[in-house]
Amino acid sequence: MGSGRELTPEQYFGESYVDAAEFCRSNSNMLVNFFNGYGLDANEALSVVFPEIIRYNRFRDFAETTTLVLAYVQGGKSVADFSIGRFQMKPSFVEALEQKVVQNPNFFVRFKEIASYPSSLSDREIRQERVHRLMQTSWQLRYLACFIRITEQQYSAEIVANPLDRLLILATAYNRGIVSSYGELKLLSTKKTFPYGSIINGRFSYYDVSQYYYTHHAHLTLTVKR
Repeated sequence: MGSGRELTPEQYFGESYVDAAEFCRSNSNMLVNFFNGYGLDANEALSVVFPEIIRYNRFRDFAETTTLVLAYVQGGKSVADFSIGRFQMKPSFVEALEQKVVQNPNFFVRFKEIASYPSSLSDREIRQERVHRLMQTSWQLRYLACFIRITEQQYSAEIVANPLDRLLILATAYNRGIVSSYGELKLLSTKKTFPYGSIINGRFSYYDVSQYYYTHHAHLTLTVKR
């Protein structure tokens, strides 16, 4: 093994990386079949969130607390906005997806259930249901598929003009939000802020980890068993 500067994400994150890859491998059939159902590449989709699966394995005890859930349910995302579940999705992330689906229901007709809640529910009860959904991997998969389709639409011209940047756009937008311009995503993809954020300099960018998994392991861990 070389110097610390030369460590790969697999070497650096060690057991957390191995566990994340094992989650993908052990759920291969379900993941491939799910994303195929939406016409999406499971290797690419899981690469987008792979850094978050690593983060979940390392920090989940700190992120999932009853206090934060109650604060969000009571006061909304301005009071508490926190990462939940295997793909470390925030309530604000889901709210943004819901808004996109509502604004363009014909284009996102396959995702209408994401923005659907019983009309009898109050705003507080809707937030409670949103958190309940976020705690389920099946819903996080739906949200991820919806995010990819929304991002494809929003950056369609950039993806067509720069097809090699497709994963960069998807992964970096997932990490920082689809409000960023293509230029901002390109710049952010070079920032070594993973896994601690901008407060502490990291060894990799979010995209570095996504690309490494996609290049070296996605095709191995996401193989459907016959």
